[in-house]
Order: sequence, then structure tokens, then C-alpha cells
Amino acid sequence: MNVMLSKTFFPQHPKAGEPTGFKEKVKKGMKLHTCRCNYDYWKDRIARLQERNGVLSLRQWSGKPYEKGSHTETILDVPASMVEVQRLVMRRTKDTESEVYVEGEDGVFAKAAQYNYFAEVEGTPIDVATLAKNDGLSLEDFKAWFNPVFDEYAKQVQLTKDGEVIEPSELALTFAVIHFTTFRY
Repeated sequence: MNVMLSKTFFPQHPKAGEPTGFKEKVKKGMKLHTCRCNYDYWKDRIARLQERNGVLSLRQWSGKPYEKGSHTETILDVPASMVEVQRLVMRRTKDTESEVYVEGEDGVFAKAAQYNYFAEVEGTPIDVATLAKNDGLSLEDFKAWFNPVFDEYAKQVQLTKDGEVIEPSELALTFAVIHFTTFRY
């Protein structure tokens, strides 16, 4: 079973296009897991991998994904006996919201929100900075990695009051932590 790791930060990330360094971090033992949406999907896939005593192959694209001439490079093959999935629930709460002046023809004020993140793995609170570090990212990069996921979900559950869109003050989403070392939370 293949799990793709990003070679570069995705377009919505503040470091878009810059290298993630995941390949090197996996090889040096600095990236212990990957966090993915769809916990039930990953739990089922890993269970099937373990039943077959298979191998989890961590990979990355050699160039742009699906581009002609691009292929996948193996970073590390992990025996199924070392692989585990744990349930991660991440919460994002709105800390502050401020108006920011945006230069332009008419000068517009845009709202900018600051968020706090909280995490639980299998019901146990985990420091988000520790989770980020073990995922091979700084705390700020980790938050920026998951912001688009929370933003998209917020659009789906937002309310409208008197014509104004109101984003929920707290969102909770479930993810899979796919471990490829012996480390567990």
C-alpha cells in the first residue's frame, strides 16, 4: 500500500512551492507519522494491510504529480507490524478577529481571524506543538497545513443571521494519525 508524502507545500500554504523536507525527515526519524482526513478509510486500509502482513510504502512524486515523465520515488518501506492508525480529533477555536485594511482602489477592510488548535489522540489531550513536530512540521506550518480543511468545513456549517455569515466559533474534525515507526501517543 502506498502513502504519498508531499514534496512541496501546497498552493494554499504560506510556503507554497517550498520543499517540505519530508523525505529527509522520515529518513532521519524526525517525521514519525502523517495525519490524514477520513479516519475510517485509513483504519480499514491499514487493517487490511496488517491482515496480509504487507508493506506500507511511503512515497513522493519525482516532479509534479501526474505530470508526463514524473514517477513516484520510494522514501521508506515499513512492515505492516510497525504501522498503526490512531484517531485524532482536532479542534479549532476562534481566538480573535480583527479588521485589516487592504490597499486597493477603494481601500477595503477584511476580517482576519486568529485561531487556537487543540488535539486529542484516542481521547487523550496532546500538545499540538508535539503533534506538529512528530509530523515533521513547525507548529505554524502544521496549523497552516490544516487551515484549508477547517475553512472548507466551516463553509459547510456556517450560519446566516440578518444576511451576515457567521462562522462557528469552534470546529472539531476527525483525522487519522498513520504511524510508521514504533512511536505511539
